[in-house]
Amino acid sequence: MNILFVSALVIFALIFVWVYILFITNSVNEKNKKKEIKPIEPVYKDPLERCETLFNQDNHTELQKYAQKELSKNYGNIELRRILAKSLMKSGNEQMAIAHYEAILAAAPFDIETQELLAQYYCENGPKTRAVELYEQILLFDKGSIIAAENLAKLYDETYNYQKSIEMYKLLLDAQVDENGVLELKYIIADLYSKTNEFDKAFEAYKEIYSLDPENLEILILLADLAYKNKYWVDCLNYYKKIISIVGDDFEILEKIAQLHVTLANHKEAIETYTKILSLEDSQSPNYLYHQNELCNEMLKEGLYKEAIDRLKDLLIKNPKETSFAFSLASAYTLIGDFSVGVNLYQKLLEDLPVDQSEIIIKYISNLICSWALDLFKKGEYNQAFDKFFEALKYNEENDEVYYQLGVCNYYIKSYQDSIAHFKRAIAIKPQDSRYYFGLGCAYDELDLIKNAKMAFYDAINIDPMNISARIAYALSLTKELEYAQSIEQFSIVLESNPNDADTIYNLALAYDLVGDIERAIKFYKKALEVDSNHKEANHNLELLIGEVEEPTN
Repeated sequence: MNILFVSALVIFALIFVWVYILFITNSVNEKNKKKEIKPIEPVYKDPLERCETLFNQDNHTELQKYAQKELSKNYGNIELRRILAKSLMKSGNEQMAIAHYEAILAAAPFDIETQELLAQYYCENGPKTRAVELYEQILLFDKGSIIAAENLAKLYDETYNYQKSIEMYKLLLDAQVDENGVLELKYIIADLYSKTNEFDKAFEAYKEIYSLDPENLEILILLADLAYKNKYWVDCLNYYKKIISIVGDDFEILEKIAQLHVTLANHKEAIETYTKILSLEDSQSPNYLYHQNELCNEMLKEGLYKEAIDRLKDLLIKNPKETSFAFSLASAYTLIGDFSVGVNLYQKLLEDLPVDQSEIIIKYISNLICSWALDLFKKGEYNQAFDKFFEALKYNEENDEVYYQLGVCNYYIKSYQDSIAHFKRAIAIKPQDSRYYFGLGCAYDELDLIKNAKMAFYDAINIDPMNISARIAYALSLTKELEYAQSIEQFSIVLESNPNDADTIYNLALAYDLVGDIERAIKFYKKALEVDSNHKEANHNLELLIGEVEEPTN
């Protein structure tokens, strides 16, 4: 019994201890549950440091909230605004980021980092004008900024400001050391000159490129085209010849070479080139007849009259409706003095042509008969000549050239009144031809109507200041009218363009002589004799003047 009691007592004690432990454990757990476990907050020196930490953690939402809050307290904190803008850009809110960068720049206008970032953004996304403005500011303070210069050059090009683009590319060219880079920049600059229609500068730029890359056919073609635009005919011809030597007998280039020979009056070479073109060309080609006619015209210019006439006759038989051949054939007969055949050819053309084209032919006939009349006049066949002049007027009564030539011919046979009437009629038809006024002045001068002559000569030089004959005549009429100062002025102008004309120098000396300027008179009389030692008037007047100024010797 005692054993049972003790055993029961032991069991009871163990249960009590277990219950006590369980209660204590639960109490501790409950207390632990009631406790808050708070992480230890790091201590930041300033808001910027916290923002940098958040940025490095990619916690942009928290960063942006916090930075906005701090900026509301300190709006001028540039670095805090910078990291906010950077965070906004990284999280895809570009517009808000750019607004903050612009705010930074407004507060710190010389912040190069922000200028460059904004300039790059606007360069890629627009507006381009803002990018240009920013890059210009960067270059203003950092002239060596290659990136700014490169981007500005491209932006100027894109916005059609080619002149400034050229300036930037030249700046880059000065800084470039790589040969390939130099060549590329030269290409760009040359192309920009073409865009600005500065074809002379483009030509020189491509010439320099060609000297660095003489095997470049593309540049050779560009040079030929630019030489043509600049009317550098000899250069153009030489470049096209080089192209032919590389590519062979290219038809289009041969056409250009032929035309250049025509322009340069290389008639023999033009004949050779057109002959080669025709040998390569099919007779059904649209330009075949044109090339045939050009060949014949060049033969005429070279004096190959018989060959040209025979060829033109044959072409006309095969192509009776081709008026260009009839024109050329008429011209050929005119050149050999067979005017009647030329006129007949033109008259034959009138039968098949519509009215609007007939008017052109009628004018050609009038001009041809005028040439016929002049030919007769030069041969001394005056009556026949005048008959032909009036025949020419029957075809075209408004032909000012016919009236002018009538004036000249009447002047030559001293029929001055008729001459004046014809010159006046020519002027009435075509009042802007200096020759007509000069002829009128000469006729008046022969009749001693000096004032009328002076007025006509003045009109002549007013229309054409380079009409030297008219200016000399005007100066002489001023001398006759005793207007010596103006006469001296006119003779001086003549001498500027014709410094070795002894008569003009003499007349200038005479004018100085008449106004009493002995020193200058002697100077110009001597100068006239230097040009022409046999000038009697200059020699005579010089001796008289020297005799007057020399003191008599005892």
